Amino acid sequence: MSRYLDDLRKDYHDGNVVPFIGAGLSEPFKVPSWGKLIEYLTEKHAIEDLAWIKKAVETDLKNYDYWGAIDMLKKYALEEEDVQEEIVDLIMEKQINLDENSMHNYYDLSLMNFNLYLTTNYENLLQKYLNFDLQPILLKDINFNTQKLFAQNRVCHLHGVISNSGSIVISRESYKELYNNKKYDDLLRLVTGNKKLLFMGFSFNDQFIKTLIKEHRESFKGVHYILLNNPTEETIKEFRTYGLRTISYNTEESNHPNEIRKILNQISQPLKKKSNNDEEERPKSSIIMGAGLKSFKKNFEDNLFFKKLKLEDINPDLIDLSSVFYVAAESYIREFKKIGMPIEIIDSLLGQVFMEYQDKYSDTYKIHGNSEEFLNVVHKSLEGIDFGRLNKALKDNTSNKHENRGFIHILADDENEEIWWGEERFNDTKTRI
Repeated sequence: MSRYLDDLRKDYHDGNVVPFIGAGLSEPFKVPSWGKLIEYLTEKHAIEDLAWIKKAVETDLKNYDYWGAIDMLKKYALEEEDVQEEIVDLIMEKQINLDENSMHNYYDLSLMNFNLYLTTNYENLLQKYLNFDLQPILLKDINFNTQKLFAQNRVCHLHGVISNSGSIVISRESYKELYNNKKYDDLLRLVTGNKKLLFMGFSFNDQFIKTLIKEHRESFKGVHYILLNNPTEETIKEFRTYGLRTISYNTEESNHPNEIRKILNQISQPLKKKSNNDEEERPKSSIIMGAGLKSFKKNFEDNLFFKKLKLEDINPDLIDLSSVFYVAAESYIREFKKIGMPIEIIDSLLGQVFMEYQDKYSDTYKIHGNSEEFLNVVHKSLEGIDFGRLNKALKDNTSNKHENRGFIHILADDENEEIWWGEERFNDTKTRI
């Protein structure tokens, strides 16, 4: 990937990174880029005696001169207000909905621990997937204790939002008016002075981001990061002069969301730990492997979950099968902890398993009073249990059906949990065996 990836990982775990989101991350949703927005406006308005404008705009866009293209449209076809309103209409018309797990990086970001986000995008996809309690705000409109800016979960738009067409910044005049605003410049300095930005969804030809960094170099002192697709050495050196460390990826046999997802997965991995010899260990995989064949050879007769099964005289073969499920679940939880996933997720997962057990206790055991039937029904119900919102957090590490069935025995193995397979209970002496 990049020699800067370990630095970025450390900064992320130290809480020092603020993602700066560009238009590229919204492409899977068909949100038009700045270039496409200008193309659509030109196609609509450069007609009849103004058809020659189209050629001039095409030339500007080839040179990534978005402001030149907008200047041309404003001079001969549109007013600033018209441009702003039509941009809002175009985004609302073109943007599509995607499933939660579709290939886009807003889903990935929702699983990470960033508080503050900056974006030059106009649409509200970030807020939709992050689902922060606080509504997005324009950076220039911040009028509160700026220390809260880093303590609260918040999305800050730099160039306007579609809910307020008058806030849209795309022309040269509106850009200069915004960035010449001292309050705005002070806020930008505050963010860049306290945090390290991670630019995502920008290309190295992006006029807005290059102008931002060039004209506000004082605000970008220190170290910041940018993700770029297959940049040249010349581009990497150029961004380095602006204080940006380039982390590159390659989409020749892949795509942007997939490659960016790999980077996000890597930086979210736990920091490397020191061994007893003070040598750094190799980072562990972020994928849970599950129980291996050797794990099933252990004797579980002394385990509490095993004793509870024998207490109800359940078929030995079914007890052995339950032990296999226990091993699968125990291995899953152990590996889950090793890759640094929050223990609260496991607690919530087991909570849902307990509710499923209670539900089956009421509609199976209470009615039929058969412990073996009750156990089989619980196993069957857990096999396909839907963990709902937790699936979003589990991501690529969703448990399989055998692990699901074993979770109930993990709970039964805890003497503080009331998991029983009938009416029988140990006396105090037997419980302590």
